[in-house]
Amino acid sequence: MLLAKPEPIGDDCTNHRWIFFKNCLGALDGSYVDVTLPRSDQPRYQNRKGHISVNVLAVCDTNINFVYVLTGWEGSVNDSRVLQDAITKEPGFCVPTGNYYLCDGGYPNGDGFLSPYRGIRYHLKEWGSGASLPKNKKEYFNMKHARARNVIERAFSI
Repeated sequence: MLLAKPEPIGDDCTNHRWIFFKNCLGALDGSYVDVTLPRSDQPRYQNRKGHISVNVLAVCDTNINFVYVLTGWEGSVNDSRVLQDAITKEPGFCVPTGNYYLCDGGYPNGDGFLSPYRGIRYHLKEWGSGASLPKNKKEYFNMKHARARNVIERAFSI
């Protein structure tokens, strides 16, 4: 369900999280929501953490506002499959040409979606106090990506 139309990051952006991501609309991620089901249905809904849940795709803009939500997928289904369904549904989740959303490594890079370099330091805890500075361009990109993409994690926490 489309909730709002996000605005892309412009050339005049001064926000330290987003300044490196021109034309970005925000971030997306999947989240597990625990559910209670009859025992016969539970195996399909058991996620990788062992909980019985649905996998909810949520998309937010750069200001922590939800702009799209898709619910109902079994917890056993991976995030990229849920996104694929959102894109192909009528009316589906559509990313305007030239814009994109930040996503984590569970999603493929492609038109409209920018994930971090794989196999390169990425998560915010790896960049916390006492952590070494980025050693190369890929680590620097992943650090900036993680800090901006964190908007979706904060949206789930509010």
